[in-house]
Amino acid sequence: MRVPFSLTENTVPRLLVGFGVLLVLVLVAEWVFFARDLTAMLIGTALTLPLNGAIVFGGYWLARREYSLERCLRIAAWVVAGVVCFTLMNLALMVIVPPEGLWYAAGWLRWAITTSGAIALLIGIVEARAIEREVAAEQTVLEAEYVDAQRAWLDYLNALLRHEVLNNANVIGGYASVLLEDEDVSDSTRDQLRVIDRQSREMADVVRDVRILLESLEEPTPFEATNLSAVLTEEVEALRELPEDVRVDASIPESVFVRADDLLARLFSNLFANAVEHNDSPVPRVHVTVDAGPETVRVRIGDDGPGIPEGKLEGLFERDIAGNGDHGIGLYLVRRLVDRYDGTIEVTETGPEGTVFTVELPRVRAETERPSTEPPSESGSLEVTQ
Repeated sequence: MRVPFSLTENTVPRLLVGFGVLLVLVLVAEWVFFARDLTAMLIGTALTLPLNGAIVFGGYWLARREYSLERCLRIAAWVVAGVVCFTLMNLALMVIVPPEGLWYAAGWLRWAITTSGAIALLIGIVEARAIEREVAAEQTVLEAEYVDAQRAWLDYLNALLRHEVLNNANVIGGYASVLLEDEDVSDSTRDQLRVIDRQSREMADVVRDVRILLESLEEPTPFEATNLSAVLTEEVEALRELPEDVRVDASIPESVFVRADDLLARLFSNLFANAVEHNDSPVPRVHVTVDAGPETVRVRIGDDGPGIPEGKLEGLFERDIAGNGDHGIGLYLVRRLVDRYDGTIEVTETGPEGTVFTVELPRVRAETERPSTEPPSESGSLEVTQ
């Protein structure tokens, strides 16, 4: 047998609205065809018309709720059961106490149907809301248990990476460094040792990035005024520890503060590392400039590398689960930290002549920061060549 229409979440609200409108039309018909006692009609209208409006409003209200079809059908079942039961009761009373006439019987039945429909609709909605609250509470408990379980596994993974992988990477790198200092090692072996040393350091960096990602998922610690100038200067100086020759041009005002925490340094260390690692120039060059505005601080980090292919720009800061990306976990970590500080990051320039990343962070004032009326003191151009 073919069903004339399909039931959806909106079917019940529409039927309820139609039911309320139908009752209003029945009331109008009573006034037109059965009005005998004006006082009785006015009293009946005053008692039932608000209930008719409540049924119509209930249908509109239900249509705007995201209740499932099963929940809507249960509300409809309350209305049908309430109307049928209360109407049968009143029909039985009519048999015992016959009404004065047809117009009185019609008003009586309309009152019974309207009253029972409105009350049953209210009961159904109250029950539905109670069930939804209970389901939401159970879902919250389940989600909390799931989050706790996931956090426990993440803590275990974090400890495993730090104590096993990181320690082993440091041991491998240490042995490689010792062998590199041996003058009797052949050139080919030395090249292989350099690869081992570099890979062990990269592995250690990944483990540290994972730890910071896990920390960024936790409840953020209260942020405080952090000296961005000092952080950038320290990270620029850290480039000297790289085995490759690097040239850095930096223009950093003194004592510029942002709202951040201890993880701020990792944000810029990853950007600096990215500017060097993906640079095929004989001597990679990095440009760092800081523009301190009244409300925000804009940091531009540029390089003279080959640029970023257009097809990789869209998902540059996304998580690469498969590990097929050229930028690893570093840029994903950068975006997470920028979001943590309510800032923004974007690639403002890229091409054959290099790439520029622009980070913008909210600025805060600190007692040691120069007033905005004074021009910022530039640290000059720092050139680091190895």
